[in-house]
Amino acid sequence: MIRAGKERRRSTAPAVLPIRNRVLAALLATGYNGVLPKLEHVMLRSGQTLYRAEQNIEDVYFPEEAVVAMIDSTDDGRTVEVGIIGREGIVGLNVFLGGVTTPDKAVVQLAGRATRMRAQDLRNELRFGNPLQQLLLSYARTFLAVISQSVACSQHHDIEQRLARLLLTLDNYAGSGEFSMPQASIAPLLGVRRAGVSVAAHNLQAQRLIAYRRGRICVLERRGLERKSCECYRFIRRQYATFRAVLPRLLSAADRHRHGTGNV
Repeated sequence: MIRAGKERRRSTAPAVLPIRNRVLAALLATGYNGVLPKLEHVMLRSGQTLYRAEQNIEDVYFPEEAVVAMIDSTDDGRTVEVGIIGREGIVGLNVFLGGVTTPDKAVVQLAGRATRMRAQDLRNELRFGNPLQQLLLSYARTFLAVISQSVACSQHHDIEQRLARLLLTLDNYAGSGEFSMPQASIAPLLGVRRAGVSVAAHNLQAQRLIAYRRGRICVLERRGLERKSCECYRFIRRQYATFRAVLPRLLSAADRHRHGTGNV
């Protein structure tokens, strides 16, 4: 059963909760329930560090409401976001790729629910060659394209364009047009000083694209913000749209017959 609660070893009554992560939802829709006993629901806090660079990965996370940023850093302390992970993916992809550690830091940007699984349990599942392998393989290809575009974006586009891209991305996940995002959290993602974030946010606010007060951001005019953003936002959005579109076709007829007859 999927357990509700923050701590894995806490004694709580089992509770089956709906799964909003697209990878897990697609997997369970085939009738494959082998992973269910290995999953648990957790709440992730904004600003929570899930992994530090070169740290062993003990757990992987399938975000549902939470949003996590992978942040690369240099020896002199400079940082930049290389990929944002929401309900379409997995935090801890290196485990799927055969790794034990992660080169990047994983920090929660928007608080919310996620489903957690022990890294060793995921390794064990992948040995059996079940449908989860096909789903994560497709996601890995998508996320590598996202990382590549994010790096190019950090090198070639100005702060205002990149801030617009970040706010649009977070708004897509929040789904409400309003979310919390203090400048202290934005600056490391963009790899700039807080003063640069202040100027860019002020400009977007002066154009009445956003309202920004005390770390609370309200997207007022999405179309205008999309025009202000660079092409990287549209490229990354297309990558995830393509991934979502192929989910129903990733699992073969044999897999569907073997694991059940449900449709994705």
